Amino acid sequence: MAIKKSRVEGGFSEDAIEGLAKRVEYLEDFRTGVLQMVKELESSEEELASAHRLLKETRDQLVQSSKLAALGELASTLAHELSQPLTIIKGVSQNMIGSFNEGSPDHEKLTLIIHATKKMETVIKHLRIFSRKEEPVMEPVDLNRVIKEAFVMVKGLLTDNSIDVRMDLSPLPRVSGSPVRIEQVIINIVTNARDAMPEGGVLEIETRAEAVNGRPCAGLTINDTGAGIPVENLKRIFDPFFTTKGPGKGTGLGLSISYAIIKEHGGEITVESVPGRGTSFHITIPAIKGTGK
Repeated sequence: MAIKKSRVEGGFSEDAIEGLAKRVEYLEDFRTGVLQMVKELESSEEELASAHRLLKETRDQLVQSSKLAALGELASTLAHELSQPLTIIKGVSQNMIGSFNEGSPDHEKLTLIIHATKKMETVIKHLRIFSRKEEPVMEPVDLNRVIKEAFVMVKGLLTDNSIDVRMDLSPLPRVSGSPVRIEQVIINIVTNARDAMPEGGVLEIETRAEAVNGRPCAGLTINDTGAGIPVENLKRIFDPFFTTKGPGKGTGLGLSISYAIIKEHGGEITVESVPGRGTSFHITIPAIKGTGK
């Protein structure tokens, strides 16, 4: 009859060693389980944070859309009510000014009136664009071509203000859009950049094909080296009638109109800015299916 060895080296029985080994194994399994739970918890927290960000972005977009809709109704009414009397004032002033000698007090007063009516016409034009309800006529658009055509109109505006324009236009997929409206967005942003660089500077225009949520898009970035936008104003930059310009220098409608136009094209427009260093607008518009690169 064999006798079971009751003690081993170190003074521990085989049963004790076996029990200790099982505990070590159990603790290792427990540790692995805890680590897995921590990883899953971290993943869940990241997913929750991502969902929260998406919800906030959606809420902000809904708020912006509600503002645009409400202001659109008001803009339509104002444009209609102001247009007729303004036309009369302008017409009468232009007819009267020829009756006075240039340089006379009455001639100078009428000149001021005519100049003021022209400013009001610009405001009314913006109001009409802002309140326009019809759907744009969409067609295949080469964004690079629209950019080049827009800069034909604003080139003098920039060179007269000592602004160096640098373009880097890459091949792009075509987008479905309204060339006139996209051109208006570009001119609005470029005009703001000009105003932000009264002493001159650099304006960079870059395009590139990119993907947003897996969908091919045409991307446009416009950078300036201007004064920049204070942090507290960045969230309001697309709000209707919000402007940091002085009295008489802006209606506060340009960027809100631009926001609405890009949204009606199914795209996105964002802004980044560093006070004292400049501002960057980034636009993406989905490519026509089958044309993405």
